[in-house]
Amino acid sequence: MAEPEPTEELPQIGGDPHNAVQIRPVRTTYGEDIPAGGYVVKMAKSAPLSDLKAAMTQKLSISEDTITFAYEGEEMDEKKTIKENGIPEPGPAARRAGAKVELLFLIRAGVEIGAQRARREAAEAAEAEERRRLEEEAIKRKEEEERRQKMEEEQKMAAKRKADAEAELRRQEEARRNNRCVLRCLEIGGGGGKELVTASNLTVMEVARQLCRELNMLRDEEHQGGIVLLHNGQPLPGRQTLHDAGIRNNDEVYYFWGEGGEAVAELG
Repeated sequence: MAEPEPTEELPQIGGDPHNAVQIRPVRTTYGEDIPAGGYVVKMAKSAPLSDLKAAMTQKLSISEDTITFAYEGEEMDEKKTIKENGIPEPGPAARRAGAKVELLFLIRAGVEIGAQRARREAAEAAEAEERRRLEEEAIKRKEEEERRQKMEEEQKMAAKRKADAEAELRRQEEARRNNRCVLRCLEIGGGGGKELVTASNLTVMEVARQLCRELNMLRDEEHQGGIVLLHNGQPLPGRQTLHDAGIRNNDEVYYFWGEGGEAVAELG
C-alpha cells in the first residue's frame, strides 16, 4: 500500500458547517516548498473560493492574480462557493470516512513563491556580503601593499640620505686633507703670532672670520671694526680663496683691525 502524499493544513476558513478540502498543485516542480499532496483546510460551505485563494496567496506569499483553481479540468468561479461551482460535496457519512473535496491549483509560470524568494534573497545577501568581504580584503591588501612600498621607499631614501651624508663627510674630509693649510698670522704692531689651521679652498673672508673666532675677537668693545688680512704687504680680496690669492702652506699673513665693519668684505 502506497504511503499517503504529505500535506499541510491551513487555518480553518469560516465556521460550520464546513467541507474538508484538499488543494493539490498541478505542477510538482516546487520540491519541498509545496508538499506533494498540497494543502488541506476546513472551509465553510458558505465561503466563496476567493476566501480560499486569499488563504493560499498568504501562505505562498504570492499575489492573487497568479493562482487559479480547477476541478476536473474546469476553472472555477472564485466568487462562488464549492456547491455553486457544481462541485459535489461529501455527505455526512463520507465526511466521517474522511472524504474531501479535491481541487487543483495552478501558479502562473515564472512566479516565485515566498520560500523561493526568501532563498534567493538570502543567497543574494550572502553573495553581496561575500563581495563586500572580498572588496574589504582587497582594499586592505592594497593598503598594506601601499604601506609596504612606502616603508621600503622611505627606507631606501633614508639609506640614500645616509650614504650621501657619509659620502659628503668623506668628500669634506678628503677636501680638508687635500686643502689643509697652516698660516702664521701676525698682528701688525703686535707682539705675537697665531698659527691658524685652515683650508686653501676657503675665501679670505671665511679665513678672517675663522681667525676672529680663534682670537675670540668677534665684535667686542675693543675691536668694533673688522679684521683685514695682508700678504706681501697687500690686502687680500675678501671673496677670493686662499689658493687663488696665492697663499701657500706655512705662509705668513698679517692682520690688523679696520673700521666700519669687516674690511675684508669690502676689499673683494
